[in-house]
Amino acid sequence: MEKTADQLEVTVQKADTKLDLIAWKLEKCEKELFHLDGTEVSVISLLRGVNQVKEEYENLRREISEVQQLQKQLSDSLRLQLRQVQGRFGSLRERIIKSQQNN
Repeated sequence: MEKTADQLEVTVQKADTKLDLIAWKLEKCEKELFHLDGTEVSVISLLRGVNQVKEEYENLRREISEVQQLQKQLSDSLRLQLRQVQGRFGSLRERIIKSQQNN
């Protein structure tokens, strides 16, 4: 369970870093739409930038999907452990009640 939580944390950190990078590239792309002298940037370089952002967005979506899967695994693991603890608690409670009745 700890390993899953660690994996989840690392994946979330990677996704956060990629989001920051995409935001930075979008800002850079917006600033590069016009050169300092006011002339437009070539359409080809603009399309390259858009394609790069699009690819990074798709990678980020995949990583978010991984995070969701890890969250589900962690949640399932926690539910299982909770059921086990509740079962052990119930059996211990029964033993205590039986031992009190015998005394």
